[in-house]
Amino acid sequence: MRFIETIKIENGRIVNLDLHTERAYNTVYHHFQIKRLFDFESLIPKEITYNEGIYKLRIIYSSDIETFSITPYEPRSVKSLKVVDGSMIEYGFKYEDRHALESLRAQRGECDEILIVKNGFITDTSYSNILFSDGERIFTPTTFILNGTKRRELLLSGLIHEKVMRIEDIHLYRTCWMINAMLDISCTPPIPCNNIIIP
Repeated sequence: MRFIETIKIENGRIVNLDLHTERAYNTVYHHFQIKRLFDFESLIPKEITYNEGIYKLRIIYSSDIETFSITPYEPRSVKSLKVVDGSMIEYGFKYEDRHALESLRAQRGECDEILIVKNGFITDTSYSNILFSDGERIFTPTTFILNGTKRRELLLSGLIHEKVMRIEDIHLYRTCWMINAMLDISCTPPIPCNNIIIP
């Protein structure tokens, strides 16, 4: 069993390194009963500078680091979401095997991405957590599939708040944002909630 850790390098700075290290530690301990703190920072070659722009450090690991890559990052353009039922999906750890998520994403039709609902509750997209704004405050569902590092950072900072959110609550909000290790609310265009398609 293998797992993925995706870390943002922005203008030479590694973003949320402590949260990524903690998640990998918990993952390895849960699955292999090994206490291991990976030194992700040491994977970045000293002879190469990443001082300008955004890069993605993608690490594949099991009980040890198996492979990694560093590539320039360009976000996908997402302007519409389609609600799909993912009541059977479980993705509590960041598994390399994303077959179940990709099968759900294949149901997006003409939309750019999916919004997964489990037992009537809003969760995540296929590759991000989700935020909703009512025009005053910003919320994230309590019923996430994966508790992402960016989600945790924003909750700890008090910039967003958790809320129970059902599919019928979507009309209460104006806009939403996709967030993950690479996508921050400050640089991600909002998606109008009118662009969320509910079959």
